[in-house]
Amino acid sequence: MLLFFTMALDETSELNRGRLFLVDETEGIVGRWVATSSTADKQGVKDWNVRGGVIPATYELSSPLPFYSVTVNPIDLKHVKGVDGNGYPITPFEVKTIDGGTRSDLLIHKDANVPGSMGCIVLPESEFTDFEKVFQKHCQGQNTVKLLVGYTY
Repeated sequence: MLLFFTMALDETSELNRGRLFLVDETEGIVGRWVATSSTADKQGVKDWNVRGGVIPATYELSSPLPFYSVTVNPIDLKHVKGVDGNGYPITPFEVKTIDGGTRSDLLIHKDANVPGSMGCIVLPESEFTDFEKVFQKHCQGQNTVKLLVGYTY
């Protein structure tokens, strides 16, 4: 199994929305959801370097890392404003980008506050509900799933 997040980056004031795919090596795409990362004002090219910007693309990390990993078993973050439910941790916990940015504490979670995130991958509530159902069904018995992140611009 593999998760793939992709989104267009630009300098507009509109919130960009991308797609999160769950890919099975034999079945192909088994899940597809609308998702975003960051807020509209930090979705420009190279904003993966700034705090609160989009999750860094794996090809923009200073240490070679072909994939992130996402924990299959969620953590309960009902008490955290903006998450208000399950969060799926993305590891490594902290990464550095080629241009010197440091990013940490990233998750996949429901978009529960103002639209967007501080660099996590977030899904609207209805999309997140379906994500959890499909993710749990197809990843049962696994501890982690690889995550690839890439952008168009």
